Amino acid sequence: MIIVKVPGINGLGRTKGTRNAGVKILEDFGSQYKYEEIHVDNFNLEEQESLIRKNAVKLFEEEDKVIFIGGDHSISYPLVDSFRKVHGNDFRLVVFDAHADCMPAMREPTHEEWLRALIENGWKGSDVLIIGLRKVEREEKEFLDIYGVKRISVEEIRYDSLKSIKWLRNFISRGKIYVSFDVDVFDPSIVKATGFLEEDGLREEEVMRLIDVIKEGSVVGFDLVEIDLNKGVKDVEETVRLARKVLEKFVEK
Repeated sequence: MIIVKVPGINGLGRTKGTRNAGVKILEDFGSQYKYEEIHVDNFNLEEQESLIRKNAVKLFEEEDKVIFIGGDHSISYPLVDSFRKVHGNDFRLVVFDAHADCMPAMREPTHEEWLRALIENGWKGSDVLIIGLRKVEREEKEFLDIYGVKRISVEEIRYDSLKSIKWLRNFISRGKIYVSFDVDVFDPSIVKATGFLEEDGLREEEVMRLIDVIKEGSVVGFDLVEIDLNKGVKDVEETVRLARKVLEKFVEK
């Protein structure tokens, strides 16, 4: 296993504070792990995406599990696409996110379109699950419905948890798993250091329980994104604390 910092940003100028979140999260994280960084130029988006792809393919070929720390959610487009290139089509993508990220994609997809770009590039929508989605534009909902993207809402997790967990176990039971984790899936009462807060998010214990279920499957790829260090010091510290707990879950055996 290796932990890789990916300071990639493509948020139309609104995600600059996420660039060095990996440095903050990994302070004193543990000398027992292998670390690496993909050194990207945020001012050359084509080169940034190409460099992430090149390095990700190499890492997926060499390591049994790769953990990526962003950066904003745009990095997930080349990361997940590279994962598929190495591991084939028999795997599942689980996304923790308050947003669908399925607006019409730009040439180099931003953090608002990365998932749509993946699906339009040949990813099978029915192999994608979004957990905690609660802010979705009409155009995005139509896209999700057309392509059969699966969703588990906060309400389903909170008020019918047994059914949600049973459904999640079934979803991850086949193939390898890549997990993409946007910290805005948490409720804003506990995570404020991110760019686009949405009310009625998941609680800490709800997220940790879902992660435990996902880890019953074969998780071999993971990214953690959208921590904005330009927010208030107290907000950053609390967000980083929770982000580390999520990271610790995925590096555990």
